[in-house]
Parts: sequence; C-alpha cells; structure tokens
Amino acid sequence: MAQSAARPNEALAHWVRTSGASYSQVATEVGRVAARHGRHDIQTDSSRVSRWINKGERPRHPVPALLAEALSGLCHGRTLTPADLGLTGTGPRGKGDAWSARAVVAAILDTTRSDAVTDDHAPSPALPLSGAPLVDAVQPWLHLHGLDPLPAPDRTAIHLGLSDVARIEATTEVFRELDNAHGGGLSRLAVVGQLQHVTHLARTGTYSGETGRALFVAVAELASVAGWMTHDAGAHSMGQHYLLLGLQAAKQAGPDGAGIGGHLMNCLARQANHLGHPEDTLDLVQAAQYGTRKLRSGRLRALLSSLEARSHAVLGHTDEMTRANGAAEQALSEDTSATAPSWAAWFDLAEFRVTAGVCEFIAAEHDPARAGNAVTLIERGTADRPAERVRSRAFDQIALARAHLRADQPEATQLATTTALNLMGSITSTRVGDRLHELDVELAEAPGTSATAESRARIRAALQPLHPDDCGSSPSHSEMGGSAVRP
Repeated sequence: MAQSAARPNEALAHWVRTSGASYSQVATEVGRVAARHGRHDIQTDSSRVSRWINKGERPRHPVPALLAEALSGLCHGRTLTPADLGLTGTGPRGKGDAWSARAVVAAILDTTRSDAVTDDHAPSPALPLSGAPLVDAVQPWLHLHGLDPLPAPDRTAIHLGLSDVARIEATTEVFRELDNAHGGGLSRLAVVGQLQHVTHLARTGTYSGETGRALFVAVAELASVAGWMTHDAGAHSMGQHYLLLGLQAAKQAGPDGAGIGGHLMNCLARQANHLGHPEDTLDLVQAAQYGTRKLRSGRLRALLSSLEARSHAVLGHTDEMTRANGAAEQALSEDTSATAPSWAAWFDLAEFRVTAGVCEFIAAEHDPARAGNAVTLIERGTADRPAERVRSRAFDQIALARAHLRADQPEATQLATTTALNLMGSITSTRVGDRLHELDVELAEAPGTSATAESRARIRAALQPLHPDDCGSSPSHSEMGGSAVRP
C-alpha cells in the first residue's frame, strides 16, 4: 500500500513526460526491472503510476529505486535517482516518526547521496513548499523534544568527543566564509559531501549525551549552509529540503538546538521572501520567534525582528514595520555576549541599517518621501560592511541603486549599479542576478536619461548568461539589498 503525499508529484510527471512513455509502458518497464533484480513479486499497472503522479502517492521500498532505473532507461540513458523523481520527500511533512533521530539521519544520508550524483544541468521541475504545507512542515519543531536513540554502532565504531565536534564546526565556518565571499555555486557540493560525512558519523559513532546534542547541532548547521548555498545557486526546492532536514536535526539536540533551529527558520523565511511569498515569510518568522522565546535577547531575536519588519513593509503594514525595526535595534543593543554564534554573527549593525533602509525603500512605493530615509540608512550600513562579505555588498549596492532611482537621482543610481556589477563579477549567485533583473525592470519604467540607458545596457549584458530568455516575468521585489543571509 502506498503512502500518501500532500500534492501531485511534479518531478515524477516531468520525467515521465520526458521519457515519452505512457503510464502503461512505465508500469511494464518497472516490472521488467524488478524481474531482473529477482523481485517477481512486484507488479504494477497504469492506474498505480497515475496515482503516484496525480495524487502524490509514494510507493514503498524498493519501488522508488526500481522506478528510477526504469525511467533512466526510458529517458535514453539519463541516470535518475529516487530524489530526481520526488520520492525521497520534499521536507518533513508529518510528526512522530518522521522527526525521529533515525529518520533524520536516514533522510540526510539519502538526500546527500542522491544530490552528489545528480546531473546539475538537468531541469528540476519540483517546486518548493509554500502556504499551508510549508507552515505545517515546520510545526513539529515547535513541539517535539528529546534526542532519540540511534541504532547501536558496531564494535569498531569511532568514539566522538566535543573536540571532534569543534573541528567539524571550524570546517563549517570555512564553508560559510567561502559562500559569503564567492556565492553558493562553487562550494555547494563540497558542503553536501561534508554533511554526508558528519551525518554518517552521527549514525555509526559512539558518544555521550552531551556530545550527541552538540553533534546534531553541527549537522543542523552544516545543513543550513548546504541549504543556503543550494538556494543561492537557484535550486530552490532542494535548498528548502536541506533547510527542513536541518530543522529536524536541530530538534534532535533538544534545548541546545533552539538557536540553530531559529536560524534555520530564518533561512526558510528569507527564502520564502525571495520567492515572493511574504505571508509565508511572516508566518515562519513568527513561528521562529515563538520557538526561540526562551532564549535571551540578542542577535537571533534582532535578525528575526528585522526580517519581520521587512515582511510587514512588503505587506504594507507600515506601523508594524516601524515597531519591528525598533525591536530589532533594541535586541541588537542588548546583545552582551562576547562572541556571537557563527551562524548569527553576520547580523551586525551594518546589516540592520541596510535592512531598515530596504524597509524604507519598500514603504516609499506608497510614500515617496521615505526614499531619502532609505538612501541614508543603506549608505550608513554599506560604510561599515566588511570587505570580505562580497555578496552582501553587491546586494547593498543594488538596494542603494533602487533607492536612488526612487529618489529621482539617476547619476547616483548609475554609480551604485556600476559598483554592484563590478562586485557581481567575483561571485556566483543567482539571487544577485534576480535582484539586478528587478533593477533593470525599474530602470525601464523610469524617465529616460543617458545614465539610465547605460545602466540598463550594462545590466542586460551581465545578465545574459543568467536570463537568456528575458521575456519571462520578473522575480518578486520583496527581497532587497539587505537580504543576504549568512548561514
């Protein structure tokens, strides 16, 4: 009997269409593959294939692997995995067993193995969760507790201590710095490999309860970096999947994982914001604020309040935007910790000011007088932005260009645009391209000047590899210059 999913399986539908085979032919080929593996007990038919696709039913083991092999042959040798067919899950969908330590470890290992062998250039029709399914997917994080036991390791298992976890964390920090400096495209698969290795240690190693909790925090942090790099590279569904798996891992650490769990919720909310779903962003932020309510005030509370403010700005809630920005500033001033967690250190005064400026820019769409405030705040933030945070600086300059444009300052717009394009040349980030595309759309609607025309020409030349078909709809303008998040 198949397990039900929440919606049609778009990924499986895509590959069946690509194969050119009918449902009946797919079913026949699955039977042939099963017989070659000695599984004469596995029989299927066209109606079952239809339910897998149209009702999202999930066949039980080992049918997903057999189906992947069958479609690989029907697609003329393209190697497909169950993950390509949407049959490893798109994130934690339920409660109970799906959030157990064993299930979390198995899901991460399955995902990382599949990701490592998937053709990066193959189209991915899978869509990220949104709306109620996304909010439902994170709900167990708010309610489940405890570190569930893993299967007993064999006698040759390596023993892990807190010093081992510290070395894992140091490696994660290196990956995070590479992501911020160069974007997610270059190092993504290296992080995926490290996530697989560390999760394997969690499954096969021996460790104390304290070390186990720290180890799952380290797994969650690696998943946050892998998820954000994947999202930054434009694979939004897979990026979301890693972030949701990281949230599951964070829950295994109990109260010790509340902080990194809040950061993962922040990443999910920022991704929703980038994809043009401000209602989802606000729902996720508010859930994160509830889930981290027992933590002391500091950077995590500040960054969540800042993101809440931007969500309210997009939704036109100006008073709530002002309140949330005030809460963010206060929480940041109350951060008395000597060193912030590495996943929160990115949210400093510069980040707050740029994001507050972006809120003013968004609000200026309805109140043009706010454009001056936006320029002032963004300029103050960019002045203090560390040089090594190249991607954030590129976002800053795009936001500044848009604020200048709204303030009717075409020469200043051109200068900021040029700076952003120069920074873009040293990073690989589809998100930066998305923001530049939005700037191009706004320039097209602005009064024509030589500065505006030159800026548009340079943007379009830079975006040629990223947007070869420029007739598509532009991305939402709900994520702006200060939106770069440090996983």
